[in-house]
Amino acid sequence: MNSKNDLILEISRKNANINKFAKKIVDDPELRDEIVNLMLNHPQIMVYYHSYYIISRAAKLHPHLFYKYWDDFRSLLNHENSYHRDFALFLLANLTRVDREDKFYPLFEDYFSHIHDQKFSTAQKCIKNTSIILENKEKLREKIINILLYMDKKSNFPEKQKALLKADIIQVFSHIYPHLKDKKQVNDFVKAQLNSRSPKTRKNAKEFVENYLL
Repeated sequence: MNSKNDLILEISRKNANINKFAKKIVDDPELRDEIVNLMLNHPQIMVYYHSYYIISRAAKLHPHLFYKYWDDFRSLLNHENSYHRDFALFLLANLTRVDREDKFYPLFEDYFSHIHDQKFSTAQKCIKNTSIILENKEKLREKIINILLYMDKKSNFPEKQKALLKADIIQVFSHIYPHLKDKKQVNDFVKAQLNSRSPKTRKNAKEFVENYLL
């Protein structure tokens, strides 16, 4: 790269080589800083979205390299742009794998408020990323599971969308189920979805019941 402008131009291309940059930022701290900055601050969607793809790909394999950006990622959690909120939901969840300072605890309520985000797709992403948090924050499992079990009590989404969100919740429960000590509430929740108005939710519930012989 000869300049920042060259970097932006290459990243903004529709066929940008995400893998190439994901590998580069593992070994190049300055480039890593720059791409994080582009995700946080650049106004063009192809730049900030591709920057996110690069960061998320590298962070999945090397989360410790990105822990220093925790506060930067947290700053996106209530961004006016739902894409940026989505970025924060994954990146923070992924960093719970290396959260040696327990930074997730103070933002717990803020994070899970996005199950009721004004944007339905962001609510979905919040639920899906919960699987990662449940793996890494055992002390929070009961609290998180209760939030998921009673999601529709606080949700302002239409009934059709609430039913669809439960498909994602069942997937989360399936992921963590073998590690649960008290399974009854989860079992009851899943069985109740066998008659869901959402075909996807009914399908997930049926597969869950068959997999765990309920």
